[in-house]
Amino acid sequence: MQTKVEKAVPRDSEQIFALRRSAEEWLAAQGTKQWIAGEVSPGEVARQVDAGEWHVLRDGDDLAGALRLLWSDEQVWQHENRFAAYVHGLMVNRTHAGHGVGAGLLRWAADQGRNAGADELRLDCNENNSRLRDYYAGQGFHEAGRRDFDDVWFSVVLLTKPLI
Repeated sequence: MQTKVEKAVPRDSEQIFALRRSAEEWLAAQGTKQWIAGEVSPGEVARQVDAGEWHVLRDGDDLAGALRLLWSDEQVWQHENRFAAYVHGLMVNRTHAGHGVGAGLLRWAADQGRNAGADELRLDCNENNSRLRDYYAGQGFHEAGRRDFDDVWFSVVLLTKPLI
């Protein structure tokens, strides 16, 4: 497996989408509410890849993991939105679970944030997903608030990790 995270290219879109669907199914089988099945379309993933948002860790021709890295997230953070490194869609191929792929991707994102002059790494997760909240706490994230959505999304906990 490669240890270098790379910007996703258009041919990665299908695998990123498949990884997302696999994660949705696995989460649902665990009884975990984190992502709504079918909420993200293949076209949306392709547009995000074209915009340079997705980054991948490869295992030969397959993906070991992937994440989206943004520099703003007004939709989730609203009035708290400011320049920072925002992680979305962190996914690890189940064949690599427990091998530090997620932690490695988060370290990479933190390095990108530092290099860009950001002082925080930010992400969010379902407020009822205690397992994921514990994981992020173990990675050095602290709760910074919560956000309720009026539409189909669930309430989320806003998490930050200082980069200084």
